[in-house]
Amino acid sequence: MKVLLLNRYDRLGGSSRLRLLQYIPWLAQRGIEVDASPLLDKDYLHTLYAGGDKSWHKIARSYIDRVKRLLKAKRYDLLWIEKELFPMLPAWGELVLKRCGVRYIVDYDDAVFHRYDMHSNRLIRGLLKKKLIM
Repeated sequence: MKVLLLNRYDRLGGSSRLRLLQYIPWLAQRGIEVDASPLLDKDYLHTLYAGGDKSWHKIARSYIDRVKRLLKAKRYDLLWIEKELFPMLPAWGELVLKRCGVRYIVDYDDAVFHRYDMHSNRLIRGLLKKKLIM
């Protein structure tokens, strides 16, 4: 079985490392090939952890790269998505996958749905409050 893991971060990101990436060797021993494809790379995290600003240019580039990766989704038996395909955007990507018959699972942790329904920005609350509870 071939799985495309669409994780949020690479190994530097604790959430991705502990919830997903640490299981890849275990899955490989059981014949499941996992290709990990982080949305945001280690350079983004290094900047963020050092107190730097989010680079909207790098984030936009990452989203474009993820779209390109999704165009090859049919090569895999299953997509394994960490939380959501595109943070801070509607669930259009997930809906397209569903309509195209691409099999996927989503790994949510904790109360991740509160990311939007309790967001400090009223516009984000209004547009995305039901994104993760559909």
